[in-house]
Amino acid sequence: MLQTKILNRLQFITQNALAYFSYPSITTKRFIHSLGTMHLSSYIFKNALLNAHKETKNSFLKDLKKAVKSIIKEEKLNINLDDLAYFDNKALYQFTIPTKNKKDRVIYTILLQTIRLVGLLHDVGHLPFSHQVEYALKKIYNDIKLKDELTKKELKFLTIYEEITENSKEVLHEAIGKQLLIILFEYEIFDLIKENEEKDLIKLIKILSLKILQNKIYKGFDFSVLHKVIDSTVDADRLDYINRDMLASGYITGPNDHIRITKQAVLVEEKGKYHLSYFDMCLIDIEHMLEMQFNLYKKVIFNHGIAKTDAILENVVRYLSKKYFENEKETDKLSNSISMLWNFAEHKDIENRLDTISQLDENWLISLFKEEYFQIKRKEELSHEDKKYIYCFEEVLFGKRYFRSPWKNLNEFYKVLDFTTVQRYQFRESFGNITQQREKVLQEKLDNFVNKWENEDNTLFFTYQIVSFKLGIEKDFSFYDGGNLISIDEISTLRKRLKQSMLNTVPFYIYSNKKNMNEQMKEDLRKILFEVFNN
Repeated sequence: MLQTKILNRLQFITQNALAYFSYPSITTKRFIHSLGTMHLSSYIFKNALLNAHKETKNSFLKDLKKAVKSIIKEEKLNINLDDLAYFDNKALYQFTIPTKNKKDRVIYTILLQTIRLVGLLHDVGHLPFSHQVEYALKKIYNDIKLKDELTKKELKFLTIYEEITENSKEVLHEAIGKQLLIILFEYEIFDLIKENEEKDLIKLIKILSLKILQNKIYKGFDFSVLHKVIDSTVDADRLDYINRDMLASGYITGPNDHIRITKQAVLVEEKGKYHLSYFDMCLIDIEHMLEMQFNLYKKVIFNHGIAKTDAILENVVRYLSKKYFENEKETDKLSNSISMLWNFAEHKDIENRLDTISQLDENWLISLFKEEYFQIKRKEELSHEDKKYIYCFEEVLFGKRYFRSPWKNLNEFYKVLDFTTVQRYQFRESFGNITQQREKVLQEKLDNFVNKWENEDNTLFFTYQIVSFKLGIEKDFSFYDGGNLISIDEISTLRKRLKQSMLNTVPFYIYSNKKNMNEQMKEDLRKILFEVFNN
C-alpha cells in the first residue's frame, strides 16, 4: 500500500496549505498525518472492543461475521475464515484481543486491517493545498450555477463537479477519495499482488472499506459505528492533526498523550444499536483535546496571516479558472492547465489516468502558478487585474507581503471601524459561526465593496476572508459510565464555553495593499455589518 502512486501523492500535499508563510514550522504533509491516523485508529478499535462488555463484544463480532460471510458468498471470494494462519500478522500482535473463538479472531483481524487502511486512505482525495483549492472550486461551481449561459468548458466543469459530488451533496475531497480508493484496490495494488487468494482478501477489504466510508447498513449491521473511529467528535484523524499542528505552530511545546484517550474507547450496545463511546473518567482529557482543536482553528487556522494567504490562494485558482473558461482553445497538455484540478480522471485508459492523478500535487500546481506569473509579468502593458494578480502570485509563491489587514482581532476590528461602546455590545456574540445563507449575503456584499473601491482607484487592491467555523462537537456525543450513555452536555459546560468564545471572533478580514482605509470605506463596512448581522 505504501508503494502506491495514489498514496504517495500525499507526500507532496501540505496539511495546512500556505500556513508556513506565517508559521514556518507548519510543513506537515498529509502522508505522515495519514500514517498517524492509521496508527491511532488501531488503538481506538482495539480498546473499544477490549473495554466492551463481554456480551457486547461477542454479539458485535457475531454480527460482523454474518456480514463478512454474506459478502464472501455474494462476491464468490475464495476466503476460508477457518484458516487463522493466513490472517496471522506479527506486526499487529500489539493490537490483538482475546476472542470467543478462532473465527471471531479472524473477523476481528480483517476489520482491524480494514480500519487501519481506511485511516491510512482517509485523505487520498485531497487536491493540492487541501481545503483551500477545494473551497475555490466550490466557489467556482456556485458562480457558474448563477449564470444563464455557459461556455462549453464551464458546462464540462459543472458536469464533472456534480458527478463527483453527487450534485454537491458530498464533500469534494471525500467523494474524490472514494473514487481513488476503488482505483487503488481494483487496479494499482493488484499489480503488486501475485496470489489469487490475496487478491480476494483485497477485494473483501475494499468492499468493507466502502461500506464504512458510506455508512452502509448491510445484513442488519450498521457500518457507521466503524466510521466513527476516523470521523467523529473524538477520532483518530483529529487526535493526530491536533497534536501535529499545535506543536508545529508553537502553541504547545510538547505533544499531549492522546494514546491515553484511545485507551478509554469503549463499544456500547444500547437499544439494539452499537455506539463508539469513551469512559466518563476521561472527560477532562477529552475536554482538553477539544479545547486544543478549538484553539487550533481560532488562533492558528484563522490567524490573520494564514487567513490572508488562504484567501489569496483561492483567488489565484479562481482567476486561472476564469482565464481557462474564457479561452475557447484547449491546451496541448493537460498538466499545462488549471483544468487538471477537475479533468484528472478524463483518460479512459486506467494507467494514463493513474499517471495524471500522480501529478496532481503541489509541485505541479506551484510550477503552473510560476508559468502564469511569468506570462503576466512579461506583458508590455499591465491591466489593473494583471497588477493585482502579480501581487497575488508573489504572495503565494514567494511569501511577499503586499496585502495587510487593518485589524488582527475583534478589539482592533471595532477600533478601526470606530464602533461605540453601545455598538460593541450590540454585536457581541454575533460572529464566529455564520449560517450558510448569511455567509452568502456577506460574500456578495464584500465582493461589491471590493469591486467599488478597486474601480475608483487603479492602484488599490483588496481581498477578504470570511471567518466561520464550527465547534466540532456532535450533538449526540456521549460518555459511558459503565451502565449508560451520558450526553456530554449533562456533565460538561464545554460546548457552552467554546460557543461563547467562538461568537467573539472577527466576522471577516479585509486585506489591502494600502495601509489605511478612508472614512467612506469604514462607513461602507459598518453598513455591511448592520445589514448582515443586525437582526
